[in-house]
Amino acid sequence: MVHGLPMPRILVVDDELSIRESFSLMLSDKYDLFKAASGEAALKMIADQKLDLAYLDIRMPGLNGLETLKRLKEIDPELEIIMVTAVNDVSKASEAIKLGARDYVVKPFDVDHIQKLTDQILRKKAILSESIGAQKKAIEQPPELIGQSEKMSALLKKIGQIQNDVPVFIIGEMGTETEIVAQIIHSNSNRAAFPFTTAYLSKGMSSAKIQTLFFGWGKGVSTINLSAKSGLFEETKRGTLFVGNIDYLPEEVFKTIAKGEFSRTGSQVKIAIESRLTGGCETLPSTNLNNKVVLEIPALRQRSADIPLLINHFLKKEAERYQRDLKISSEAFLALTNYSWPGNTQELACLIERFFLCFRGKEIELKDLPFSVLLSSSNASGANFSDAFEKEYIQRVFRQCGKNKERAASFLGINPNLLEAKLSR
Repeated sequence: MVHGLPMPRILVVDDELSIRESFSLMLSDKYDLFKAASGEAALKMIADQKLDLAYLDIRMPGLNGLETLKRLKEIDPELEIIMVTAVNDVSKASEAIKLGARDYVVKPFDVDHIQKLTDQILRKKAILSESIGAQKKAIEQPPELIGQSEKMSALLKKIGQIQNDVPVFIIGEMGTETEIVAQIIHSNSNRAAFPFTTAYLSKGMSSAKIQTLFFGWGKGVSTINLSAKSGLFEETKRGTLFVGNIDYLPEEVFKTIAKGEFSRTGSQVKIAIESRLTGGCETLPSTNLNNKVVLEIPALRQRSADIPLLINHFLKKEAERYQRDLKISSEAFLALTNYSWPGNTQELACLIERFFLCFRGKEIELKDLPFSVLLSSSNASGANFSDAFEKEYIQRVFRQCGKNKERAASFLGINPNLLEAKLSR
């Protein structure tokens, strides 16, 4: 038992008692061992309880190893299986790999190899399981807007006042939380138990393609489309449809939505629109949809007080996702806070994720930030980040040149006396 977690469970399937006992001696101190003398006994055991790994002999009387492998995988596809074979059965072991076995070991056993192989497979399985669990947890978490600034508080108040079913247009620059706002509106509505569907439009999409996307097509519209297909409005029935870049939606589609019913392309049958429309855009489209509500998300540079909260939010989120902690130094944190974030919250989220993917240390320092952040932050009151970056860069070159001032000055293209002055600052 480690940190309150149960031991991984290993099943050994072999008709020879000596083999089963050998595995017990090799693995029982770290793992919970189960033993079966036949394929039939193994199937009964796996049906009754969850196991993590099985060592399965290829040659057994009755149900042989390959057939047992197939049946075990049918019962529990996540079960890792290592085949146990004699030297003359290696070809069968290779066949077992194709059927889903993870690996095979050859008798007589190398104890060290068995222990390392077991540890490696179960460690990878545990990491994968933790990662999937973290992703599921992230998906299950309700959407939220991070921020306590005056502008965000006003936005949240407006969201809370929106009536059910009215169309909502969410205006915001690229990278702002338009989709998150739509998710919150959906979660707070009487449609929360029904689908939330998203679709992003692009400038080059034709009107015909957009209409097919939203309204679907009827049976036999063309020789390619012989069967009918539902569009987004049908697929989102009783739920909420969010359209990114809704300002690219053709006027004829808006007119159809305003009527409250549509027909699939190539069909005359009328279908009622039962889903709620929400959309994100940078500029409000010119449409006469009745009772529409317009919300405006402020750009991140307009609510800089929220940036520290967002940084900490994304650090925590990615730490759970990648199962490791990462800190940001006070100097780097201040630089990020003073950056203008032209890509808004999405740019900040992507940068934090990139830190976790590419940085192998434990703390992000000023020198680890993108050059654009450093340059943009150099004009911030009370801080000269550009000078700090230059100093760090010069010292790094100096070290890489073996602390030879002439070589470093030549590499940097500056006078050795100037280098001396910069190094002594």
